[in-house]
Amino acid sequence: MMLRDYSFLFITLLAFFASAEAQIEYNWQNSKEGWVSASEPNLGCVLVAEPNALAMKAFNQTPVMRSGTLQDDLNIEATTYDRVRISLKNPTASGNPNARLFIYPPGSNTATCNYNFAVDTMMVDFETYIISLDDAPTNGALEGTIARFGLRAPWGVANGDTIYWESMVVYSSLGCTDSLSCNFSSYAESDDGSCYFPGNPCDDGDDATADDTIDENCECVGQPIANIAETPAGSSILNLYPNPVAAQFKVEAQMRIAELEVYNASGKRIIVFQPHAETLALDATGWPNGMYHLRLVYADGSTGSEAFAVIR
Repeated sequence: MMLRDYSFLFITLLAFFASAEAQIEYNWQNSKEGWVSASEPNLGCVLVAEPNALAMKAFNQTPVMRSGTLQDDLNIEATTYDRVRISLKNPTASGNPNARLFIYPPGSNTATCNYNFAVDTMMVDFETYIISLDDAPTNGALEGTIARFGLRAPWGVANGDTIYWESMVVYSSLGCTDSLSCNFSSYAESDDGSCYFPGNPCDDGDDATADDTIDENCECVGQPIANIAETPAGSSILNLYPNPVAAQFKVEAQMRIAELEVYNASGKRIIVFQPHAETLALDATGWPNGMYHLRLVYADGSTGSEAFAVIR
């Protein structure tokens, strides 16, 4: 069902789909996930993809790895996500166990900002830490666009020490928290009202369908409107206004209208006229609220169609 000027009717639902932007996940089991060791000598390390995690073997006290090279760019706005969840294992006895998350702008190894986060020492299992990007960074300011992330091992590790990075997720704390919904977010901490379910109304983008709903597979599906023929290429442009309609509305075409039909959402024809004019005024006062479909046959035999809504 094609929505035009009246698309605000479903703007909330459309926002649900738009807000369902996937989180960024790095799972470092048998993979580096595109991460590379920093090229600066004072940040050196070797990365080894192991079955359970990415092993960072330190060359100095401040080893750093980054989510790609200078040419890589995630191109995301700094305000898109507000949480970073990191799972790691620090088996060392570092004297100052503050790990660090870096955020880099495009084309630079100089971080826009960074966040320190304290981790345990002498760990035998992986532990998870959540960094709130809503908090003030340790250094710099979170702004602009994010091209890459970086991670530094807890400060003070010795040459030859190894830190194990299991996973990292960058996500929004707001989302759908209902596990029965189509867009459940396992990382959401607070519900933002965006949940949608099978049976909810939607728009499938097809003006030859009506009663569009989310089906059991969480897909938007509409029912074909009976008796509505496809509009051939080259049909005259028509205007219908206002849309949505409350009472009186007009239909204007660029050539004479031989026949005009209006169908309701179930495909039932409710009116038919032979105006033999380019402009026609109609009255929807007695029509129930809902979606309608206008079909025109022009004097040259071509056809045109337009969907519209009646709202009071």
